Amino acid sequence: MELDLEALAKVTPGQTETYMAFRNAIPKPADEDAHLRHILRFYVVRAMLKRGEQDVYVLPKLKLGDKTIQVDVAAGSPGKYTLSICEPNSVTPETEEILDLLKDKDGVDVIIVHSQYGQPGTVMTKFKDQLESKKFLLLAVVPPPFDDVYEYDIWMFETTFRNLLEEN
Repeated sequence: MELDLEALAKVTPGQTETYMAFRNAIPKPADEDAHLRHILRFYVVRAMLKRGEQDVYVLPKLKLGDKTIQVDVAAGSPGKYTLSICEPNSVTPETEEILDLLKDKDGVDVIIVHSQYGQPGTVMTKFKDQLESKKFLLLAVVPPPFDDVYEYDIWMFETTFRNLLEEN
């Protein structure tokens, strides 16, 4: 399956040195009050770049036939993509709808990141086969205990993401 990527914000390694550099290059969407979703994007992007992905995009729109969806991060190239959906709290029904569209698509893996303090929704039962085959990876992470954008640069969170992604 080929994804048609639109409205791309391609990330370079230099843009991920700090959260502030990332945010300057790829601003937090204005409709997001807190930084948590954007900081989760930041750490997913860093982990993808460190595992060797060459093409990493933030907030791409993806055309799937006649439908268009948006995810938080996409990496890869035609034939093999890794997508990430970042939930600052619990996995939402909207995310589950996106997963339903992607569950049978060849060449697409999905990482779903949500807060350890939230709930995975019905992902563990509804997408059991995709989780077992590692097409979907569900990560419950401990969010940083603050919402100060300067503090994010010292939060030792990226090792967790890198280790979890390298294990799968």
